[in-house]
Amino acid sequence: MQNPKARIFAPSKVAVHQERIEAYLRGEKMYPVTVELDLTQRCTRSCPACPYAAARSAGLTLELPFLDRLFSILGKNTPGLVLSGGEPTSVPHFSRTIALAKEKGFREVAVITNGSLLHLPEVQDSLLDHATSVRVSLYDWQDGDSAYFSETLAKIRNLRNRIEKEGSNLEIGASILTRSEWNHKYLHVGTAALNAGVHWVYFHPFCIDWDKKRPMQAGQTGVLAAVGEFQKQAPPNANIQVPLERYSAAPLRFSRLHGGHFLIQIGADGCNYAGPECKYEQDYLLLDLNEYLEDDFLWHPDRLAKLAGITSENYSPVGTKHRPPIFSDYIEKVMDSTIQNKRSVMPEKLPEFSYPEII
Repeated sequence: MQNPKARIFAPSKVAVHQERIEAYLRGEKMYPVTVELDLTQRCTRSCPACPYAAARSAGLTLELPFLDRLFSILGKNTPGLVLSGGEPTSVPHFSRTIALAKEKGFREVAVITNGSLLHLPEVQDSLLDHATSVRVSLYDWQDGDSAYFSETLAKIRNLRNRIEKEGSNLEIGASILTRSEWNHKYLHVGTAALNAGVHWVYFHPFCIDWDKKRPMQAGQTGVLAAVGEFQKQAPPNANIQVPLERYSAAPLRFSRLHGGHFLIQIGADGCNYAGPECKYEQDYLLLDLNEYLEDDFLWHPDRLAKLAGITSENYSPVGTKHRPPIFSDYIEKVMDSTIQNKRSVMPEKLPEFSYPEII
């Protein structure tokens, strides 16, 4: 079980892979740490304010030949894989996909799910055998527990029982979105998740205005104080994760989207996008892998030029403070320090991180 004091996310998590940052700063070719891909656009739910609802109309799914080719290129060179969607567990070849990922060399595999199919034996078997973690996005608790919320907790409890019985290394996380209007509910929903058997609870900001040009976080006033009250009342060993940097008011600054070289996003349409927060946006489509999926696709001139042209001034979803821009801001600071000191400057000590290959 992960150390409750180990962090799941921080800007410096990318620096765990110091050799890649140093190679990147030298202008050398390097593979990403993590690839995140939408196995499908299809979903078993239709949630209000879902940023990708419109994209799901096409109902696209990545098929096994494409995945086999992609994993053959990245698996032996990229240690982390995140399967997302849509709802990845709804894909008929979900089990084969997650097994294939381990066969091809990915060391850590994380699955993000709404939990709707977590009760299916074939889904559980695949997670128990091949996944490092499964993160369940908890919904429908804001205005009173729905039947769906209660059922999801029951499915988590059942999966945790199998983990304990069968000795699997799989870990379950619960993802809880925050905004000021929900501050009075974090104690309840967080406690319910812990009681259901999750190994950790992860809070992160709810974002709005996805249909506009510049999505941003919903109001987060009082969120950290409310989550702090939950932390005080939770059991001493409860693993409660709060990515403080995502709640910071400090602006992000980067001269190019460095993070897009360390975390790459591939949509269910087979296209590489600048980040998870802008997938299916044509302005941020870096490379169509249906047309070019050679061993050197990461260094295709078009892909590199587009990443180089994205800055904190023109990156429209920068206000959501997702991972690529946060990592870009961090690497920019490393670059500035390196130039100032005329030598490579990396942090001497990093926090302990859970899932170091999943940035």
